[in-house]
Amino acid sequence: MTVEELYKQIDGDYAGALGRMQTEQFVARLIVMFLEDSACEDLIAAWAEGDEGAAFRAAHTTKGVCVNLALSELADVSSQITEALRPGNDDLRASTDVDSLVKQFEAQYRKTEQAIKAFAAEQ
Repeated sequence: MTVEELYKQIDGDYAGALGRMQTEQFVARLIVMFLEDSACEDLIAAWAEGDEGAAFRAAHTTKGVCVNLALSELADVSSQITEALRPGNDDLRASTDVDSLVKQFEAQYRKTEQAIKAFAAEQ
């Protein structure tokens, strides 16, 4: 599997990642390193434990990582979670089904995680 094929499989923006990181080798190295970052797991665990503050911090971190790696789908969902949980956004929090967003995030993260592991195994 090529890096471009991986990005297609995980609903990412390969052209954006390549534009940001300049070489396919660098994109490949960083996308595999994504699995070492705990922010995605931290978000899922914090929400499950009912810790909205920790979930906000993890979602904010995840959003930044995913934007930088051009993981479009994960970046979008983590951004929605970040804004819903941002302190002072009480109206948005009240009108947002964060539980559903976290479930959507987890499903996309697991899909991404599996694809990256398969990609790494081929390298």
